[in-house]
Amino acid sequence: MPSIAIIGCGLIGAEHARCLAALGCPPVFFADTDLSRAQSLANVYGAQATANPVAAIVSPDVDTVYICTYHDTHAPLAIAAARSGKHIFLEKPMALTSAECHAIADAVRVANVTCMTGFKLHYYSLTRKAKELIRKPIALTTRVIDRRWPDDSWANDPIRGGGNVLSQGCHAVDLLNYLAGSKPIRIYAEGGNLHHPGLDLVDTMAATISYESGAVASLFIGDVGMTEHNGKFSFQAMNGNETIHLYRRLTRMSYFDGETDTRFDGDEDGFLNENREFLSALSDHRKPETNEIHGMRTQLILLAGIESIRTHQPQSLEDIL
Repeated sequence: MPSIAIIGCGLIGAEHARCLAALGCPPVFFADTDLSRAQSLANVYGAQATANPVAAIVSPDVDTVYICTYHDTHAPLAIAAARSGKHIFLEKPMALTSAECHAIADAVRVANVTCMTGFKLHYYSLTRKAKELIRKPIALTTRVIDRRWPDDSWANDPIRGGGNVLSQGCHAVDLLNYLAGSKPIRIYAEGGNLHHPGLDLVDTMAATISYESGAVASLFIGDVGMTEHNGKFSFQAMNGNETIHLYRRLTRMSYFDGETDTRFDGDEDGFLNENREFLSALSDHRKPETNEIHGMRTQLILLAGIESIRTHQPQSLEDIL
């Protein structure tokens, strides 16, 4: 089993620690600029603690690093980990700029280490079931809609978090690409800053993505008000006869085969399953399903959508890896 350090000991870091322990691989090191948070988790798992992330990265007791920090720190921490020869689990979004995404991918390639981008929705059991039921959709829709984020939240800070579209939109693009099963070739988007006038960010995006297969997807992202019935996440895929609808944080799914509507219930098992996939990839010396190229592609599509909003022009995705 790998020797894992978790950098960033907030809710997400704590959840990954819980999942790793359940899989028989508890972390051996915790790092957080708030030492009390790192020490609190270290006490639970009998691990080391530090307020210096670099100390955890370079530690000879560590061969794998989980990066669960503010988004603007992903690139420097991931690059430092790669250069230290450490395998990397990188929480979404990969980074907030194209240059940072490319720099992470380049560092991983040069160091020849394993890197996984954490897209928990990708690993939900009902997500996999949806893919089995409709393998070649011709139309898809998705909404990642949240209640209004406070202007002073770190995730809405244009530097640290990037706002809802860049932070949460990667989930939507990831699942659209997964369910479409085809290469995205073009995006056209409208939106902008619709209700955070004091912040320099895009808070709402309505987009159309075209795929090589001929499929088309409708995408809506924003913290403009969550509907109670569907919840935060809502995904649909249709093939002309059949339809699936994932909703309620992907713990509910309906499948209509043209005659009968079948309902499925599931669990929020994405965190556990993505950690299982990462440990399996390390053991098998292979790339994880959502690796650094996957993470970069997903974020570059969102950035192309933001460019489309700025220019009011469709953006080609042909050159995105």
